[in-house]
Amino acid sequence: MTEEVEQRELKAPTTYEQQIQKFKDRKMEIESESEAISILKRIHYYRFTAYALTFKQDFSDNYIEGTTFNKVYKHYLFDAALRNHFMEIVEYIEIAIRSQVSYKLAHNYGALGYMDAANFSNPLFHQRFIEDLHRSIQKQRREVFIVHHRENYQDRYPVWAALEVSTISMMSSLYKNLKIADKKAIAREYYPSRHVSYRELDNWLHVLTVFRNRCAHYSRLFNYRIPITIRYTRNDESLKLDKAFLFGAILNSKYVIGDRSMWSSWVTGLSSLIEAYPEVDISFLGFPDKWDDLLRNQ
Repeated sequence: MTEEVEQRELKAPTTYEQQIQKFKDRKMEIESESEAISILKRIHYYRFTAYALTFKQDFSDNYIEGTTFNKVYKHYLFDAALRNHFMEIVEYIEIAIRSQVSYKLAHNYGALGYMDAANFSNPLFHQRFIEDLHRSIQKQRREVFIVHHRENYQDRYPVWAALEVSTISMMSSLYKNLKIADKKAIAREYYPSRHVSYRELDNWLHVLTVFRNRCAHYSRLFNYRIPITIRYTRNDESLKLDKAFLFGAILNSKYVIGDRSMWSSWVTGLSSLIEAYPEVDISFLGFPDKWDDLLRNQ
């Protein structure tokens, strides 16, 4: 006989005033109740409290002494700005890996060689990729280049056109499923001076996909621990960096971004962003001491 599991009652909805009182009951200082309510009307209570969790006392529902509503709100604003800034890295890498993989596939197997499972490591993974690709093509069926190939080439798309509708998640899966010789060739040809192995690149694309998806859904980066282990280069392993926070993805990105001017400018922008929010403890994002030097040094 199956034992019935007792279901807990869901919490009842609360008014903005009740939400403010909850914060106050848990020892959070509210500088201005009217301003706090105005913020909660735009950022609902459940999302806001995700940022407040960092400031909870151990083994208590109360907040650490000195925690204010505005301090938590500053963390929210910082996180939103950081997501936008980080997406500049993702865009650069996503476009670059599309170019590199499509070039390798085209020259090794021909314009339509990506359709043949024999050119990849795992046929099942290849089938899933092709299905995802077809769905992406259908979603963007009104794009000029898709209409062109549908009307003039019997709905056939060369790899350099097909991958234009792929996401970084799809590109991560595609790179992972390349033959090892092809993965090694891409790492060797495009990242020779940085000694990036195909295993590292495989991991980094996966990591970027997870963080990118959080950014796309406006999810929290602050104090977020990624559910996969971030790999580092052999030299960086000696730094004993955390392997689950955003800084790992940022540090590894410096090896993938070939435009040094762009990278330097991006790091400068990151530094300015952090300076604008002195309330934020960036160690909760995995940032170590002298993080700026680590990002700028080659």
